[in-house]
Amino acid sequence: MSQALAVLLRKSRPIYKDLWIAQSRENFATEPKDEVIAQHLGYWDAIVQAVDTGEFDDLMMMARQAGEYQYSAGFDVASAVRRTVEATNLIEIALLEANEGEMSQIEVISEIADVRSMLVMAVVSGYNGALAKIERAKPAVSSAQLRAALLKNADKYPKIDLKQREEIGPLYDEDMRFFAIVSGKVRVYNLLPTGRTITVSILGEDDVFLQWRARASSLACVCAEAMQASRLISVSQHDLVELLAAQPAAALDVISSFAQRLTESSVLIKDLMDNSINLRLYRTLLELAEQFGQKASGRGVLIDVPLTHQRLADMVGSNRVTVTRKLLELQKRGLIAGRGSGSIEILDLEALQKLTANA
Repeated sequence: MSQALAVLLRKSRPIYKDLWIAQSRENFATEPKDEVIAQHLGYWDAIVQAVDTGEFDDLMMMARQAGEYQYSAGFDVASAVRRTVEATNLIEIALLEANEGEMSQIEVISEIADVRSMLVMAVVSGYNGALAKIERAKPAVSSAQLRAALLKNADKYPKIDLKQREEIGPLYDEDMRFFAIVSGKVRVYNLLPTGRTITVSILGEDDVFLQWRARASSLACVCAEAMQASRLISVSQHDLVELLAAQPAAALDVISSFAQRLTESSVLIKDLMDNSINLRLYRTLLELAEQFGQKASGRGVLIDVPLTHQRLADMVGSNRVTVTRKLLELQKRGLIAGRGSGSIEILDLEALQKLTANA
C-alpha cells in the first residue's frame, strides 16, 4: 500500500472521529464515553501504523481480538462482519472528504478495500477461533450417543457407499436429509448459482451434516463429494424427528453445531467471495494436509489425494487459471511442490500457516 494512503489517513483522523461519534449517537441515542472513543481511535492509529510500515501483524491481532469479543458479546458472525464493514466504510468516507488531490478517488477506494478485506478476514478468524474453543470444550458424549443410536438401528436407515469422487447432489424431493459418516472422508460444499462450488468443510468418521431442499431462489445448496471411499448413513426428515425424540440432547447438540457452521459459511460466501481467494486456497491446502497428510522429507507434508488444479478451483470457488497462478506463486516461494499422480507436497507447513494468518 502507498505511503500516500498513510499520509491521508493521518490527515483524515479528525473527520473519522466526528463521523464515528455521530454514528454512535444515532445508533445508541447516547454520547459515547471517552474511553470508547479512545479505543476506536486506537484502531485507527493501528491501521495508520500498519499502512505506513507494511507490518500488519499487530493490526491483525487487534482485529482477531475484536472478533473474539464479538463472539463473547453474543453477536452472530454476520453482525461481526457487518460491524467491521460499517467501520471501514466510515474510514473510506473520511479519506475521501480529506483528500485534496493527494490520491485519486479510485486509488483511495481500492486501497481501503484491501484493508477492509484483511480486517474482515481477521475478525472472522477471531470469531471462529472463539467459537471453536467452546466447541472443543464440549464433552464428546453427544457425538458418541448419536452414533450409538444410529448404529443400534442401522438396518432402519439407508446406507450409501461412495467411491472416491462420487457425489451426493442437491436435494430436490424432500425438505431435509441428515447424514452420518461411518467411514471415509467427505467434502461438504455449497453449489453456488454461478455453477462454482466452495468447500464448507472436510468431514470424517462420526461427523454429520444436513442437506435441505434446493430451490431456484436459494443462494446456494449443500452437496457432498467423497474424497476417498466412504460409507454414510442417510436419515430422512421423518426418521430424524424420531431420532431427535429418542436422543434429544445428543442429536440437537451435534446438529445445531453443524447448522451454525453452515450459516457462518454462507455469510462468508456472500461477503468475501471476491476478496479471499488466497485465504480460501491456503486454508484448503492446510485442511487437506490435516486430513490426508503423510510425512515427507524434512518439514514436508504430502497431501495423499489427487488434486488437479481444476479440482482445487472447484473446492475454493474459483477458476482453474487463478488457482494455477496462485499455486505457482506458492511454488516460487518454496512453500509447495508438485508430486506424481497430481499430489501436492507442502514443503513448509509452518510458513503456510503464518501466510494464512496474515492473508
